[in-house]
Parts: sequence; C-alpha cells; structure tokens
Amino acid sequence: MNRSSSSSRGDNHHLLLFLLFLVGICAAAVYTGAVPTRKFGHDIFFLLDNGWRVVTGQRPHLDYTSPWGPLSFLVVAAGLAVSRFSVDAIGYGNAMFAFAVGIWGYRICRDTVPAWARLLLCLYLALLVVSPYSLGWGALNSSHAMFYNRYGYALLGVLMIEALPRGGDLPDGDWLLGGVSTGAVTALCLFLKANYFAAAILLIGASLLWRPFGKRRLAGIAAGFFLVSLAFLAYLQFDAGAILRDLDIAAGARSKSFSYAEVFRKFTLNTLSLLFVLLLTTQSARAKGEGKGTRRLAGVLLGCFVFAVDMLLLCSNQQYSELPLTAIYSLWVVIDLGVWSRNNPGGEARRSSVGVKSTLLIGTVFILVSFFSQLAGLAYGVMQKAHPSGGASVTRFIEPRLKEMLLYDDEAEPHSNGHAYVESVNDGTLLLRQSSAPSEKVLTMDMMNPFPYALGRPAPKGGMAAIAYNYTFSDSHRPSDARFFGDTDIVMVPKQPAAPGRMNAGLMRIYTPALQARFRLAAESNQWYLYRRK
Repeated sequence: MNRSSSSSRGDNHHLLLFLLFLVGICAAAVYTGAVPTRKFGHDIFFLLDNGWRVVTGQRPHLDYTSPWGPLSFLVVAAGLAVSRFSVDAIGYGNAMFAFAVGIWGYRICRDTVPAWARLLLCLYLALLVVSPYSLGWGALNSSHAMFYNRYGYALLGVLMIEALPRGGDLPDGDWLLGGVSTGAVTALCLFLKANYFAAAILLIGASLLWRPFGKRRLAGIAAGFFLVSLAFLAYLQFDAGAILRDLDIAAGARSKSFSYAEVFRKFTLNTLSLLFVLLLTTQSARAKGEGKGTRRLAGVLLGCFVFAVDMLLLCSNQQYSELPLTAIYSLWVVIDLGVWSRNNPGGEARRSSVGVKSTLLIGTVFILVSFFSQLAGLAYGVMQKAHPSGGASVTRFIEPRLKEMLLYDDEAEPHSNGHAYVESVNDGTLLLRQSSAPSEKVLTMDMMNPFPYALGRPAPKGGMAAIAYNYTFSDSHRPSDARFFGDTDIVMVPKQPAAPGRMNAGLMRIYTPALQARFRLAAESNQWYLYRRK
C-alpha cells in the first residue's frame, strides 16, 4: 500500500514537471510568434496565405490546388483566429499543436516508458513542432519554412510510441487505445503530406514483425483511421476526386525534379548516422548476451529500417540532415536495454557492466544532440524576438498587418529574403491600393501570394498553395488555365520574382498565353505589372 502510494505520488510529480516544461515550451512559441527570419523569408507567406484562405472559407483541393492536405492550414487558421489575424498566428498555431502532441504522446507511453525517458521523449516531440528553423538548415537559421515537416515528424514520433518495441508493453486495457492512436496518426499524416502517410504505413508494417497484432489493436487502428479520415473528408465535402487530382499533380511534378545525384548526396551526408545505428543496435545485443542469433539480427534490421524511413522522408523533403525518427529509435534501444538489465538475474551487475553503460550513454547522447538542437533553435528565436539583431537597419513592411515581421538578408538567396522581398511586397501593396478596389481578388504569378492576407482581402478561388515549377506543378501535371486563374480579378506579375530562374520561368511560359487572353495590363510600378480581367 505504501509502495503504491509512493509510486502514485512519483507519477504525479513527473506529470506536473512535464506539464510545467510543456507549458513553458508552448509559451515560448507563442512569444516568438513570427520569428525574425533569416532563411527562406518569402515562405512565411505560404503559412499566412493558406491560413487566410481557410479563415475566409476556402478549402484546399476544392477551391485551389494544393499538394498538401488541410491539416497544417487548419492549424495556422486556428492561430489566426486566436491572435486576431496577427502574423504571430504562426506561433499560436504551433503552440496549440505542440501541446496536443505532447499530451497525446505522454498518455500513450505513460505505462510503458520510464519517467525520465517519457519526459525527454514527449518534450522532444513538442520541440519538434515549435522550434523555428527548417530541419536540416541549422538551428540559428531562424525560419518557419517547411514547418509542416515538423508536424509530420512529431506525429510519426507518437506512432512509434505504440508501434515499435520498447522496454514495457501496453496494459491489456490500452491495446484498443494504442491502436486508435496509431490509426488517428496515420489519417492525420494522410491529410498533412503524402510522404508522411507512406512513412506511417511502413512503420505500422514493421510493427507487425515486432509486436503482436491482436484483434483489439487492429480494430483500434481501423477505428482511429476511419474516424479522423471521415472528419477531414466531411470538411472537404467528400470530394475524393479533387484530392486524388491534386496528389497526382504533386507526384507527377515532383518526379521531374527527382535526382539520384541528390539522393546520393543526402545519403552520404547521413552515413554517420547509419553507422551509429549499426553500432548502437549491435552493442545493445552484445550487452544483453544475444550473440549472433536472430534476435541480434532483428534489432539491427529494425534500426536500419527506421533509418531508411527517415531517409525516405529526407529525400522527399527539401532537407539534407537531421533524422528525428532515428533519434527516437536510439531512445527506444536505451529504454529496452535499461528495462532488460533490471529484470534479468544479476541486474545490478549487468547495469554496472561496461557494455550496458556504454550503450546507454551512446543512445542517450544521440537523442540529446537532436533534443538540444531543437531547444537551441527555440531559445535563439525567443532571443531574436526580444532583442532583434540589427533591428533598426532592417527594411520594414509598410502594411499594418505585416509590420511586426522581420526578414533578414540571406547572402545565399538574395532574391528570396530580406530587404529585396520586403521592398517588393511594399511596392506591390502600394500599387494595389492605388489601382484596384478593396473587393477585387488578387492572384500573384510568383511562388507565394502575399497580398490577400496583407491587405485583408478575400483570396481568389484558384491558384496554388505554393507555386514551384517541377515541384508542385509541371508541363504535364498542372491545374488547367481555368482552374489556375479561377475567379481572379487582378493578377500581379513581378518584374523580379521571389524565386528567379527555372521555377518562375516555367510558370510564365505555361500560363502567360492564358493570362494575356483573359487579362489586360492595367498598371505597373517599379517592381510589378498589374493585370485586370478583361
């Protein structure tokens, strides 16, 4: 009785500590909001434009073409609603999603993962969501670009809690709950981005070899997937044809930019992580005395499989390093070895052995490196928000909605960030205020469409979530002219696009004939042409 009471008090203390840290992480995300951006500055309008579309009643796939599902746009839209349409909505949305993922993960691993590892893992999942830099581009290169990848990794981390082996196992009453969790995660990945859905299916497939696949778990996975998918399909008016059409456009376009040379480069950059996984799993098997049998081989194969899934995501993202799933798997190896050493005869001696100690140390260090990278990114974002470096000399947006945003220059991409892009948006908003009515809907022939959100206007039905030739559309896989221009009243054509070169050249080559047939040049400024529908 005393032991049970002591255990209960310990669990409550660990939960309270976890909640304090989780709330602190989410508060930091809210405070940071739209982080002062040092890389891919124009990408921030990917979030604001698509979130604004959702707020004003549009739906991806139905009202405009999108390779991405509605999940991330709904999160930004929620942030916009809570923040009263501030640019800091990005931080609000991320904080809400991080809190949900952290609590979700904690509940699933509450009875199976030791307290310290549970704390580390679930805080890591929250940090994966909110740390304001693009994965693989450096913690000090603050940016909200490609934030949907962070959502995907965090969701797959929750799935790994239930799907892959670890020190403990779910109590009988939690088999259904664990299955529902995994099914729900899989559906969320489907309506986030297709490659994360594929990764979820692969991880569930791997779980068939390492975990029992009882009827309760199977029923839970089916129920979780069905219920979440039903909710999203209802939101999308059950128009499966529109969803499949956009996914086909995305797959066909992305295949044009696929390069084996790039895959080889990414694999080469991450070879050290593969060697680390091999070392960790082999050392763990040796420490447990599994010798050269099938159990040792199974552990090595599972580690390599998780690494391969990480590489699949890496190669389908604009990302060159950082392997969150492999980091989580290293923690699983540590947990499994720690529980095994306690539960076997001579546990004290085994815990003190060199093999066990070195394996525990190596595995813990691997995830801690990734953990502190995410933490450093968040801390740097908070510092920059509190005391922006060179804030007085940074070119500012003139529109009231955008004034709180800071975009720094990036020498590697001078046309995408900093003063050049800010001046371009400023020039465009002035032209629109002078030469168009507030009710007219604006489409931009550029990667992002900053003007509807900036001016508080409804976005046109048409266009794309983000425009990138041979990435989100191609000559053979693209929206029709009618679907692309939709009910647009004004088309803004930049004289210097945010993403110059082949991405924009392909856009202009494909759609200029339809632009000239449907619209006439009505005004221009130093940096923009303004076309009005004939």
